[in-house]
Amino acid sequence: MGGALVFLGLFLLLSQFMDWNPALALLSWWPVLFIILGAEILVFLARSSDKEKQVVKYDFVSIIFISLIGTAGLGMAFLSSTGLIETASRIVHAEVRTLDLPKYEEASLNGIERITVESGPYHLTVESTPAKEVTMFGTYREEVAGDKKTVAKVEDYAMVEKKGDTLYIKLKALPHQRFFSEYGDVETTLLIPAGMKLEVAGHGSGLTAKPRGLQNDWTISEEGYVKIEVPEEIDLAVKASGVQELANGKWENVVKEKGGDDSEYSPQSGNMTFGAGTHILHVKAAQSLRVN
Repeated sequence: MGGALVFLGLFLLLSQFMDWNPALALLSWWPVLFIILGAEILVFLARSSDKEKQVVKYDFVSIIFISLIGTAGLGMAFLSSTGLIETASRIVHAEVRTLDLPKYEEASLNGIERITVESGPYHLTVESTPAKEVTMFGTYREEVAGDKKTVAKVEDYAMVEKKGDTLYIKLKALPHQRFFSEYGDVETTLLIPAGMKLEVAGHGSGLTAKPRGLQNDWTISEEGYVKIEVPEEIDLAVKASGVQELANGKWENVVKEKGGDDSEYSPQSGNMTFGAGTHILHVKAAQSLRVN
């Protein structure tokens, strides 16, 4: 018992100067109890003069303390094996940071005529650009400890595949723990060539469309709240169908769709034209559509 306490005191003292994890002291210290106990028996037997009358005696209080410490050590070992100690340590030492998503760039678009996007559970901003390449970037906020990042490469948050004349992009939910979330406020921006056809399928999340210089048709479906930022000079027709709320702007030909009721948020259709309205941005089955 005395040797065990001396060893524990030395270990904790060294941990103050050598920046050791206190949990490591408990995990490493309790097995020494059994080593000291066994060594004590062997030394006693070796030094005993009367081999036939050897009797090993232990103090009752010491036995209780060793039992308690051994049980606590086994409990610590169990918690360590399940990862709960590491998880608790990460929560205690974590800090909230806003980090950059790994940038995706695709300049080889030969033969690609359209882009299909599954926007995933987070807000997505889609913007047309005169550049002849596809670029995707953004930020996310998470609780991190040290330099470890949840998202280290593009594959951690997006699946990208080229098949035939189509570039497929599917945004994923970020990795997270089963019982608590470590991230939030994910903002992704996708830049596509102005002359490329675009189809976006959502999961009820929000989307912002910036069709500046648009030279092809866009289709956005199954999104929650859609906002379209229209520049002053553009040749565009915004068409809505199955949208519960047509907000902001001078909507024309607004009608309740078949199968709807008389409530304020019954699915409806309508359109809005800018310039000659050559290119169409069609929004389907959204909760709200706002044009700025």
